[in-house]
Amino acid sequence: MLPTRTSTFALAMAIASATSATAAMAQEAESKGGQISEIVVTAEKRESTAQKTPIAMTVATGDELVKNGVSDVNGLTAIAPTLGIAQNNQNTIITIRGVSSRDYTETGNPAVAVSIDNFYLQNGTALNVGFFDLERIEVLRGPQGTLYGRNSTAGAINISTAKPSDKLEGSMALEYGYKNLMIAEGMLNVPLGNGFAARGAFSVHQRDAYRDNGSLASTGGAVTKGGNDDVSQAARLHLSYDDGGAFTGLITGEYTHVGGVGAVIKGISYDDVKADGTLKLGSDTKWALDNQGFIDLDIKNVRANLNYDFGPITVSYYGGYRTQHLRRDNDQDGGTDYQYGFPTDGTTDTQNHELRFSTNGTGPFGMQAGLYYFWDKSDALTYFQVHGLGGTTPYNFYTFDYDTTAKSYAAFAQAYYEITPDIKVEAGARYTEEKKHQVGYSLIAGTYSDVDARYSGGKDTYHLGVNWQATPDNLVYAKFDTGFKAGGFQNGYTYGPESIKAYEAGLKNRFLGNTLQVNLSGFLYDYTDLQVQQNDPETAISRIFNAGTARIYGGELETNWLPTLADKVDFTVAYLHARYTDFENSGTQYAGNTLPQAPTWALSGGYSHDFMIGDGKLTARVQSRYQSKSFFTFRNSDAEMQKAYTKTDLMLTYVPSETSGFEISAYVRNLEDSVILTSSEEASYAGGYLVQFADPRTWGARVTYRF
Repeated sequence: MLPTRTSTFALAMAIASATSATAAMAQEAESKGGQISEIVVTAEKRESTAQKTPIAMTVATGDELVKNGVSDVNGLTAIAPTLGIAQNNQNTIITIRGVSSRDYTETGNPAVAVSIDNFYLQNGTALNVGFFDLERIEVLRGPQGTLYGRNSTAGAINISTAKPSDKLEGSMALEYGYKNLMIAEGMLNVPLGNGFAARGAFSVHQRDAYRDNGSLASTGGAVTKGGNDDVSQAARLHLSYDDGGAFTGLITGEYTHVGGVGAVIKGISYDDVKADGTLKLGSDTKWALDNQGFIDLDIKNVRANLNYDFGPITVSYYGGYRTQHLRRDNDQDGGTDYQYGFPTDGTTDTQNHELRFSTNGTGPFGMQAGLYYFWDKSDALTYFQVHGLGGTTPYNFYTFDYDTTAKSYAAFAQAYYEITPDIKVEAGARYTEEKKHQVGYSLIAGTYSDVDARYSGGKDTYHLGVNWQATPDNLVYAKFDTGFKAGGFQNGYTYGPESIKAYEAGLKNRFLGNTLQVNLSGFLYDYTDLQVQQNDPETAISRIFNAGTARIYGGELETNWLPTLADKVDFTVAYLHARYTDFENSGTQYAGNTLPQAPTWALSGGYSHDFMIGDGKLTARVQSRYQSKSFFTFRNSDAEMQKAYTKTDLMLTYVPSETSGFEISAYVRNLEDSVILTSSEEASYAGGYLVQFADPRTWGARVTYRF
């Protein structure tokens, strides 16, 4: 439950009192241990530090991401325990505090706004971008409807790449690991003079498959490559200008390619449903398939950030163009009893443009306002195929040939006023207009249908907040936000927009001379017309329904402690209660059921210690995560559930000396070799359930040189 105004005030006063009472201890702690460093973030579309930003968030620096093996969106759960990641084939489904969108089609809207350098990414496949040469990643929890707008009812993920500087520097990293993993990454930053600088970076991944899917004599050896391999290449070039004057600019070109087989599905027969309703999964590393899958994804992105400081106001432009071409196929039944494939070939072009006006200065009043435009066009041809034996031509049981265009226009403003130097009030509003249009045809089991679907609608969203900087190290905040996801259409069905009202209060604290950080947040969400996707188990055709209402509440505690110069302790605990309160579907009332990917408890913790060896330093770290059971569908069946699990990682990092430029690291991830599902859904057309697995136990070593 949310704390009352009185209890929040009392708690804040107690914190301030405790800070004063430990002032003597703080000086001693500073002499014995280091301090927790400040991290600059742009969660509110302006620079601030994480501890002074009134948003519940997890922030990881580029170095932390590398050490945790976060090479794409799927790895973010290693650093953000309140974040849930699921997979449907190659599509990434992100959940924050039990809120997600499972619509990964060309007409779908995500619930988490993911952006890279202020460029918004729309669809689930586009989220498989490579993470390399990053400055930081910010995971913002809770709706961000005013500053981030559309499709941020769950929160936002901001990916910030490392930008050019006026220093000549570079790095090179080589990594080898489990299943012949080989990674090569590099960066070169060059000042060009007269305010110009360039930074280039690249990443190449190559790894054998985690899954052995066989070479089957019954199909003439059609399946020769296993799934869940890693084949990708990416490169980025920044060109910046900053001569200390009023104008600054950054232009970026980026290319990413993902190849190989990609994710694979395993089919679990109805015969393997145990008496308690759970699935007998069998091996998570070896099962036979009869259709060779592949992925061939190319993404090209050009974006810009231009700023001009007029004195009292800075005018900024963020925007660019992105094109994505995806070709893929997979075994859609997950076994050999059926012969289903799901090939697709599609191109998606996206534009983002934002013009933002921000006040400068340090006075009691500040604001930012802007205009936003989004355009997205997808041309996709998809089949649901039945393969014959012996290499005969597949039969296209379903054909979907669609051209889909989406447009979004928005205007927003958010302002703050300092009532006193320590108390600040905030207010903001945004209006968004959405339009979608889809033309084409579908051919379903011999029935041809022309498609000409349209959707348009608009929505206001609001933000109200009050922040009290009780001491320089203690922040108390409370806020109210609204958000929405647009309605639309899918496979001949229409659905309405969803909306959310969110209440949150939190505390952000530093104690003991900045050696102990304790952050606490509580929240309550009320959803209306929550969009829920269901794949028909018999036909495999997906449809979105609007649940009447849903309620979510919970709390999170995040701590970091530096007891000595050589030790670091961190711990996070999150409680979540996410339930439908009114959802009738096909004559069944699902009120009381838990939302997908909404575990009641998520706990994580880690401990690291530095050992001084001559001029060098060896850092040993252990970290573990526990998650209680969660469901993958609104039905909450035991067969569509991930049971409670733990996942532990071990890491060693050795730096020979501060001036050597070298760093050597080794790791073991998922020490328990826990079998963790990323999806499970009934598919009677395939004779049971279809599941996908997260990574097994892995290990590796990395050598990095910086100059």
